[in-house]
Amino acid sequence: MIQLAQILFILSVLVILHEFGHYITARMFKMRVEKFYLFMDAGFSLLKKKIGDTEWGIGWLPLGGYVKISGMIDESMDTEQMNSEPQPWEFRSKPAWQRLIVMLGGIIVNILLAWFIYSVTYSTTGKKVISTEKVQENGLAFGEVGNKVGFKNGDKIISIDGKKYDDFKFVTMAVLFGDKVEIERNGKKVELLLTDEEKGEIIKKEGRGFVAARTSINGFFVDSIGRKDTGIERFDQIIGADNKKFTYSDELSDVFRHRQNDTVELILKRDGKEVLAKVKIDSTGKTGINTENVIISFNLNLKSAVIGTFSKDSQAEKAGVKFDDKILSVNHTPVNDLIDFKKQLDEIKPNGTVELTLMRNNKEIPVKVALDKNKKMGIGFSDKQLEEKYIERHKMTLGNAIPEAISQTWDMFAYNINSFKLILRPKTGAIMQVKSPIGIARQLPDTWDWEFIWNFTALFSIGLAFMNLLPIPGLDGGHALFTIVEMVTGKKLNDKAAGYVQTVGMIILLSLMAFTFGKDIYQWVMEVISKK
Repeated sequence: MIQLAQILFILSVLVILHEFGHYITARMFKMRVEKFYLFMDAGFSLLKKKIGDTEWGIGWLPLGGYVKISGMIDESMDTEQMNSEPQPWEFRSKPAWQRLIVMLGGIIVNILLAWFIYSVTYSTTGKKVISTEKVQENGLAFGEVGNKVGFKNGDKIISIDGKKYDDFKFVTMAVLFGDKVEIERNGKKVELLLTDEEKGEIIKKEGRGFVAARTSINGFFVDSIGRKDTGIERFDQIIGADNKKFTYSDELSDVFRHRQNDTVELILKRDGKEVLAKVKIDSTGKTGINTENVIISFNLNLKSAVIGTFSKDSQAEKAGVKFDDKILSVNHTPVNDLIDFKKQLDEIKPNGTVELTLMRNNKEIPVKVALDKNKKMGIGFSDKQLEEKYIERHKMTLGNAIPEAISQTWDMFAYNINSFKLILRPKTGAIMQVKSPIGIARQLPDTWDWEFIWNFTALFSIGLAFMNLLPIPGLDGGHALFTIVEMVTGKKLNDKAAGYVQTVGMIILLSLMAFTFGKDIYQWVMEVISKK
């Protein structure tokens, strides 16, 4: 519900302000605005009230919104008024330059909104940057596909197409946008060229998660083991192999990746002592271990970690556990980290009950929670200290924030241009990553975070501006293109032809919407089915 509330809030802000851009410019040139609607009112409205010449309302279908300007063929597809003589207050009666400004009014407001949000954010909480230098301090760790396309664990990304990035959140996408990646590997510079097919593999299988900072092996433990004949036990730490101790967790991943059908002597740490276990690495899992039957987890510190997620039908959520709660003890036994917590749950019978002591708003709260047959209660943790580890905040004066916000707005607009170029390259398969509001909502956090919401609103606002600028009939950019052609040639598209063009544009837009909504709904349904 929180995700739904967030996307409705963001869409409402963006749609109202975008349409207000059209409304205010139309009124500025004394055009009559017949309707101003948040969301679409196909068939009926949820709310409506007429003030002056304008009907203000809220539609039932949350797919954008519209303003209906007299004498203009728009989303309403109302062509009847075009059969009468043009009136002075109508859109079609105004000079082309005025009509062009009205068409671009929503886009301009979207850009100004993003600039305003960034300006306020940078001068209050500061510009939030994921420091590339900090993330790459020990090199980078790559997933299966990243290693397959030519990256190696320990690499540092110096530049993409000659450009360096101080903010690491732009690095992953820049790799997909760019042609040449310059890498530092073992003290030497290496150039890597990715094909569209390789980029497609990254997008399809790993996305942004194809690369991350290297992390110490010391924090990881065996959370579950699917075989009992390996010599590995739950809560063991795998700290080395074949007489060589690991430094980073990706070295363990390399063992699973490169030693297929080979026997390896693992070095384990168990109850503070080192033990050895000879195991076979087997991709099928039938005769040995692999990443499917040995699950490795990070041992979170529960003094800083809080409840960050709930699974579907979570028993903990039903019992009254809330987001941002800290777990202090299980059945009155203090727990300091995730291993402590899971060891306590291991002592409980399947479908049993545990009493948690929670810290909420500086108060200790006891809650009894029923476990399922697998001794789980349906919670996930997040540790903001870990998440903030690589983050830097640069707080600015308003005078410095304003030009920095302009620069950021342009950078994000360029980001949308590059994303669109990627979508137009079929071999990357990037078009399958285009999301409807349903898909976007499912990626939003489960908690209400105003900083995230406003930054996401700015990003979404720039995306909306870019999308509307595309020269597709039915979008603002399509209307603007025909108006510019008219200004250059002196010839105006007749009303009948304009109606046909608008119809074609609406068919294209509705087809794209049907595709994105259908894809996201299908993925949602399949995920629900797979969890049953």
